[in-house]
Amino acid sequence: MNAAPSKQTEAPGIPAGQHPLTAGIYLWLFAVIVMWASNTVVVKIALRDLPPFWAAFLRFGGALPFLAAWIWFKGAGFRLRGRQWIQVFLLALLFVTQIYLFNLGSRYTTGGRVALIIFAYPLIVPLVAPLFLKEEPLSGRVLVGCLVAFSGLVAAFWYALIHQAGSTLKGDLIEMASCLMLSLSIVYNKRLAQQMDKWKVLFWEFHFSVLLFLAGALLFEQFDYRRVGIDAWITVVYQCLAISVICFMSWQYLLARHNAAKLSVFFFAAPLLGMGMGVVLLGEAPEPGLLVGSVLVGAGIVIVNRS
Repeated sequence: MNAAPSKQTEAPGIPAGQHPLTAGIYLWLFAVIVMWASNTVVVKIALRDLPPFWAAFLRFGGALPFLAAWIWFKGAGFRLRGRQWIQVFLLALLFVTQIYLFNLGSRYTTGGRVALIIFAYPLIVPLVAPLFLKEEPLSGRVLVGCLVAFSGLVAAFWYALIHQAGSTLKGDLIEMASCLMLSLSIVYNKRLAQQMDKWKVLFWEFHFSVLLFLAGALLFEQFDYRRVGIDAWITVVYQCLAISVICFMSWQYLLARHNAAKLSVFFFAAPLLGMGMGVVLLGEAPEPGLLVGSVLVGAGIVIVNRS
């Protein structure tokens, strides 16, 4: 017996979770992408002093009170029923595995390569979405757009791909596994958000994940808070508030209402934005393929989202 669907108001004639993207949604999504793009930079700062499990526990544990306050304000309640507990726990396992692999892989590869690999997930989402979402069958246009956008990332990072492959192979493989877990969790999250309240899904996903992160930290890692620098604490707070609260809550809302593949393709722009931030804020040398990559990513986004 299927779980009771969430009570969401849908416009007549529009399938659940397939609302069109408007100008306001595009602007909102762009703001989220800019914040998320910075995560590949700040996570490396935090992981200089914090082990992967502890970094994840502090980041997402700090976000839980904000999610609880939001659910209380919305009056949605916190209770899950029957197999919903198992479904959300499985989502949390996917999430914990993805975040741990993301943090671990960041230690063995460069920030640019982390961005390239982890943000390849929009290419995988359209492939796995039909397995869980009958409203999102595989579209040739979406697949072509994703391939064009992904070629833009390859163009932007071409030099690093050629000259750093040997020294970063271990981290690259770990990040590829994280990318696969992220793609699966996005699609499964959207499926659950069609069956139950989207805020409950996010809250309990975080709740279970925080407990698993803490268990992993206590069992497998050593942590001395006295050795954590102020820059690492600042990045943890930033990840907690900007990424885990604002970005995740925004993404949860958008994912529940709009096509997962059409939303995800915009995240091909995230690593390019991260590179641009490095050039402007850190004085890093721009990659030769950045301009070409930006054009191709933009073209892929247009192909996927054109009416």
